[in-house]
Formats: sequence, C-alpha cells, structure tokens
Amino acid sequence: MIEQHDDETIRCPRLGGEVNFKYCRIMNDRLPCRWIAGCWQMHTDINRFLAEHYTTEELERIFDPPKPKIQTLVELIEKAKKARKESS
Repeated sequence: MIEQHDDETIRCPRLGGEVNFKYCRIMNDRLPCRWIAGCWQMHTDINRFLAEHYTTEELERIFDPPKPKIQTLVELIEKAKKARKESS
C-alpha cells in the first residue's frame, strides 16, 4: 500500500521543518522529491518502496537532475513569446 508511511515525519533539510512522508511522496508533480532516498533511508527501506510503487520511467523522472536555471528561464521566455504570438 503506497500510503503505508504517509503519517511518518522527519525534518526536511530543504524546507528546514518537519514534513510527513506523504509530502515527500507527491511534491514533485505527484512524484516523490528527488531527495527522498537520502532523507528516508534511515527510517524505511526506501529503495524497496520506490521499486514497488514506481515504474522505471517514473524513477528516471524523479532522479533526473534539474535543468540549470538559465535553461528554464530561456524556455519560459520562449513559451511566453509563442503564447503572445498565438493570442495576437
């Protein structure tokens, strides 16, 4: 059952406060945070949990390094330009 650890809490090093497992499990577009394995490894068999509940493609999306900020900004600008042209 995917919800089995949802009520367990730890301190999130990124947010600086307590979060429950459910937050970590769904915070990345309904997929786990890319840091979930490191944060939860001392509390549960997180690698088995991930293998049981997520496909290989989902795991690749979860652990794919984030794009550089400049690349994201350029993509957002291009998207806005395209939307502006389409609405004109």
